[in-house]
Amino acid sequence: MQSNIQCLIKRYEQGERIFHGLDLSGCDLSHLQLPEIDLSYSILSEASLVGTDLEWAILRDVNLTKANLTQAHLHRANLRRANLTTARLHKADLRAADLSGATIIDTVFVDSNVWGAVAPDGSPLHLH
Repeated sequence: MQSNIQCLIKRYEQGERIFHGLDLSGCDLSHLQLPEIDLSYSILSEASLVGTDLEWAILRDVNLTKANLTQAHLHRANLRRANLTTARLHKADLRAADLSGATIIDTVFVDSNVWGAVAPDGSPLHLH
């Protein structure tokens, strides 16, 4: 699996941004710089994305079940219809992120910045 990650990083560094339908479940993608990447329809369940830069990323229909997104930078990310069930988003930057249609059952948003983020029902996202 590590070779798949290295291949993705190499292709990303060469300017490729569209990586649809990848299975990166359980992978460690922590602290990578991947702004504007398009991982739509991919599986990132139980993946570690701690501190990963995903600004402007397209994560439509992505399975992020049990993923660790602690301190992830998701500013303006498209998370439409993403499955974030039991995902951890401690201190994540979700400013202006779009979670329309996303599944956020038992999702942890401790100390996350959700200013301007769109909730699954299309309203402004408010945490309590």
